[in-house]
Amino acid sequence: MALAAAPRVTRLVLVDAGGYPLQAQSVPLGFRLARMPWVNRMMANLLPREIIEASVRNVFGEPRRVTPALVERYYELTLRAGNRAALPLRFAQIRRDDPGERLRRIAVPTLILWGGRDRLIPPADAAAFAAAIANSRLVVFDDLGHVAQEEDAGRTVAEVARFLAR
Repeated sequence: MALAAAPRVTRLVLVDAGGYPLQAQSVPLGFRLARMPWVNRMMANLLPREIIEASVRNVFGEPRRVTPALVERYYELTLRAGNRAALPLRFAQIRRDDPGERLRRIAVPTLILWGGRDRLIPPADAAAFAAAIANSRLVVFDDLGHVAQEEDAGRTVAEVARFLAR
């Protein structure tokens, strides 16, 4: 969006963003299943709550923060029309090339938020984004995982509010 519609974008916030070739230390069970062609077709009709829970725990920096209510919310989201079918399609769109050239063309102020315990998209990618985007600021939350905005909304929103106030 920052490149395709540059005049419309005045600032950019990236939160544990994908873009570099995946170098995951740990991929959630639900994501691994979604990548298997014969299994992902079954997932459109069957996705047990236990797989959702294991996947959510996997992406949190501190799995003890995952509550039954949070698991239920994620499970309910998977039941919405089209969501289960969309997951394998999302993985099919992952680029395998180095995005450095495109990222270097981003000219707007950019805030990069990252969980220091992100095992899906490691913090090394955060540093790569920060190095490639000239006008960027990197904030790493050492105790959070891949979904920092979910795990500690207060801290992540505070950083975004400071960034937008500048």
